[in-house]
This record gives sequence, C-alpha cells and structure tokens, in this order.
Amino acid sequence: MAMPNLGDMMKQIQQAGEKMQDVQKQLEKIVAHGEAGGGMVKVSVSGKQKLLSLTIDPDIMDDAEMVQDLVLAAVNNALDESARLAQEEISKVTGGMMNPADILKNLNLGQ
Repeated sequence: MAMPNLGDMMKQIQQAGEKMQDVQKQLEKIVAHGEAGGGMVKVSVSGKQKLLSLTIDPDIMDDAEMVQDLVLAAVNNALDESARLAQEEISKVTGGMMNPADILKNLNLGQ
C-alpha cells in the first residue's frame, strides 16, 4: 500500500483552512430576518447567529406574555433562516467538499 504524499496532505489542510476563513468572512456578511405576529415583532440576526436588531410594535407593549411569545418566535425564525443561509454559503465556498452541518458545528454555530 502506497504511503500518502505528505506534501499533498499539507496542501489539502492549508486549502481547507483557507476555505474555513472564507466561510467565516461570508458568515459575517449574512443578515437573516424573522418576524412574528404579522410583523408586530421583527428581528435580524447575523450568519454567526448573533441578534442584530429587535423591533416591537408599541401597540402590543401592554401584553407582556404575548410580546415574549412573539419575540421568541421571531428570533427562532430568524435563527433558522440564518442557519439555512449559512449552509448555502458554506456549500458555495467548499464546493460541496465539506458537510455544511459539520462546519457549522466546528464554528460553534451548529445545533
């Protein structure tokens, strides 16, 4: 059995590292949006799963329980969209060579 070429292996590792850096940069650019209650609560999250903005219609502020439920729903909606967009971006960058879910886990973004 032939020994793997160490030079080729190192080159592949370097290329994988470069692709991971590209993925990180692309995830920083992604912004996903979510809403609930017909737009009464709107949120934006980054491709790195960070909450960027939260908007609540002032007309619903007197019902704390409803606001809490709508915020949770909107945030979860946006996070799901962010994960979907991140997986698409990872697939583009890696050309399908790497599993997007595994990459997200390695970036501490997977579920």
